[in-house]
Amino acid sequence: MITDQINQVEQRIKNLQQSMNAELESLLSQLQHLKELAAIANPEALVRRGLVKEQTIKVERNAWAHIPEVLKVVDVQEILKIGKPQAYDLVASGQFHCIKFGRRWLIPKQGFIEWLEGSQE
Repeated sequence: MITDQINQVEQRIKNLQQSMNAELESLLSQLQHLKELAAIANPEALVRRGLVKEQTIKVERNAWAHIPEVLKVVDVQEILKIGKPQAYDLVASGQFHCIKFGRRWLIPKQGFIEWLEGSQE
């Protein structure tokens, strides 16, 4: 009778160890995945650590030829690959010249390009 109880307790301990080991492996895997996502989301950190080289992208003027002379918020959204609320916040922030025409925002292409390339004075 007592040996049965000892065997049951030993079996419960083994089951608990297996469960804890599986949970620890799962948590460590999740932690590694989150670290990888953080590195992707923060490429500057990778540059600082010397894991990748910083790259400068030069945009040629003719690269903007297909863009209309007057942009709408949806155009800003598509160019910057941001969400609609972020695009409206950016346009309303006054960082580049915009014209509010009724409920519509109009953005001159040239001013937007200068802001985007950092050449706005």
